[in-house]
Amino acid sequence: MTARAEATRATGEAILDAASVAFARQSFDQVTLRDVATQSDVTVQTVIRRFGSKEKLFEAVARREGARIREARAVPEDADLETALNALLDHYEQDGDIILHLVAQETQWAQVEEVVREGRRVHSEWVERHCQGVLTGTRGRERQRRIHAAIAATDLGTWKLLRRDLGLERGEVAAIMTKLLNGMEAS
Repeated sequence: MTARAEATRATGEAILDAASVAFARQSFDQVTLRDVATQSDVTVQTVIRRFGSKEKLFEAVARREGARIREARAVPEDADLETALNALLDHYEQDGDIILHLVAQETQWAQVEEVVREGRRVHSEWVERHCQGVLTGTRGRERQRRIHAAIAATDLGTWKLLRRDLGLERGEVAAIMTKLLNGMEAS
């Protein structure tokens, strides 16, 4: 990679880093390209030239963060539930509060709503991949019910209730989510 190409890449990453922080701390409407430019030590024109608009910048941040999150949550297909749940809880511990910040804005901004909807889709896929014990031997409506129950048992909102609202330790959150999932197998 040439020095110029490396500088261009580094500038883009600096802008994305600054935008990630801004979108995590402020509501979508409060984030300005001027603030992002200042924090990334570039001009507003550089941000516009690179990303086009605040909406496009948000989409770029969402793509980058989405890839990072998918990688963080990734475990082998044959991983046991404990391993998969630990990866999920690692993700919630690192990103949960930021995602909750976005969820609170989903009805106000189409861009945010799209990101939140994608997160829900990814979580649903995670449940179907890693909660097979809950789904074994089920079909049709019963299978769908169990998928929905497993989504609720492992959802970010459940984590927030247990971890933030009730102040439980991470290990206790894992134990409760596991108990909820194992209870479905018995039903």
